[in-house]
Amino acid sequence: MVQKPVPQTDFPKIVLGFGKAVPSGSLLYPAMRSVSSVFLFCLLFTACHSPAEQDQPPVYYDVAGFVNNQIADLMALQPDVQKTVSIDDKQSQQTTADINWNRELGLFLQADINKPALRNSYRIERPDSLTYVYTLKPMEEALTVRSLMVQLAKPNGKPRRIEVVLQTDNPLYTSERHLLLERNPGSSSMHYSVRGFQKLAYISRRDFTVDGQIK
Repeated sequence: MVQKPVPQTDFPKIVLGFGKAVPSGSLLYPAMRSVSSVFLFCLLFTACHSPAEQDQPPVYYDVAGFVNNQIADLMALQPDVQKTVSIDDKQSQQTTADINWNRELGLFLQADINKPALRNSYRIERPDSLTYVYTLKPMEEALTVRSLMVQLAKPNGKPRRIEVVLQTDNPLYTSERHLLLERNPGSSSMHYSVRGFQKLAYISRRDFTVDGQIK
C-alpha cells in the first residue's frame, strides 16, 4: 500500500470530532425555535437540585482529573511522540514534539461520567481491587459513553490503563470510537490510541486509527 500523508488540519475534524459534526442548513433551524423552551427547562431542572445533592462525592473514578494532569505535564515537557494516523486507505507517520495536548487528549475527557445526572446511569463492577468497570445501563442508550474501564498500578495507585467506548447514533451522524490510554508506572512512557469510524448522513463511512507512543 502506498502511504500518503494525511493533512494535519483534517485530524481534529475527522478523527477527534472537533469542528462541526454536521453541516449547517435548514435541518438545524427547527431546533433553534425551541431554544428558549429548552433553556427555561434547564433552569427549572437545575433549580430542583439542592446544593447538598450537587456536592455529593463522585460515584465513579475521576478520569477527567487524571487526564487533565497528564495534559499539564505533557504541555510542560513537550516530549517527542511517534504518531501514526490512518484514515481509510491513507496513512501518515511522524515523530514530533509539536503537539497541542489539549486537543490530542481532549477526547479522553469525554469519558468523564462524574456528573450529578449520571450518578445512576452505569453499572459498577470491581473485578479486583485495582480495576473499575462502568457499563451503561440498558435504559440509557442515548448517552455517549458506553463503557469505561480503569486499571490502577499497584505501586502508586494511579491509572496504568484506561479503556473507553464512545458511541453516537442519530439521523444525521453515527460514530463509534474506542479509546486506550496506557502509562508505565515510574516511567515517562505513554501509549494512546483512538480507533473507530464516523458516518454523516448520505456520506460514506470513514474508518480511522490514531496511535501515539511516548518512550
